[in-house]
Amino acid sequence: MQHPLSRYGVPRPIKRRAAALFGALAGAAGIGLLITPALASAAPGVGTNWRVFNAEPATSFFWDINRPASDGAGGFEFPVQPFQSSSTGSFAVYLQNNYNVSLTEGSTITATAKWTSGSYSTRSVAPSDAYARIEFQDVSSGRYTSNDYWWYSGSALDLNSTTSGTITAALSDRGHWSNVCGQVASDTTPHPGPNCVGGIDPAVSPYDGFTNAMKHVKQVSLSFGSASRYASGVAINGSDAGTFDLTSFHIG
Repeated sequence: MQHPLSRYGVPRPIKRRAAALFGALAGAAGIGLLITPALASAAPGVGTNWRVFNAEPATSFFWDINRPASDGAGGFEFPVQPFQSSSTGSFAVYLQNNYNVSLTEGSTITATAKWTSGSYSTRSVAPSDAYARIEFQDVSSGRYTSNDYWWYSGSALDLNSTTSGTITAALSDRGHWSNVCGQVASDTTPHPGPNCVGGIDPAVSPYDGFTNAMKHVKQVSLSFGSASRYASGVAINGSDAGTFDLTSFHIG
């Protein structure tokens, strides 16, 4: 069964199957993000090459990728542009950095942030909720599979309920890690054949796929989306821009 989040926000398939995955999507206002070397140094192997992937469904390019900059206090902030309409603007989908160090069952990823109080929406079918989650990617294999992308669902930042918070994602908590097709990392059953995003999965269980992905991490990120579509992007409602500030990011 196709998982709801599989329709949105996976950078690699966009390059190959943009029309199939995103042709029907409509967009609204976006987010750009700013980041400093001081924050990046908290995680060994995470450099200063942070990027923000903004979905712009109203354009032929879809992705608008921004470089981050310092917030002046050792963290990173980005301006959140207000929602405009279904045919203009963009949504922030990923705040992402390269990370070429293996993760282990004992690893924990922690992110702390604060943001402007307001009403946030996504481009999901249920747009009235908005969350930030921890995600990592293994895109080292030649053929894209559903086990290349993993989201943590055990905790998230609810942008509509509070104005600050911390996400702590333990890699040992396999029951709360799910891949792009919604299969959890504790699942030991292989699911070979066509997957939910048009690729072909080998006879590898999500459990083994998660273990392999931890050993071949290429990117770590915060992803922004709804309760069921983890990378559908977020925007702020109203006429005034807001701010999202990533104050700490640590892998240990």
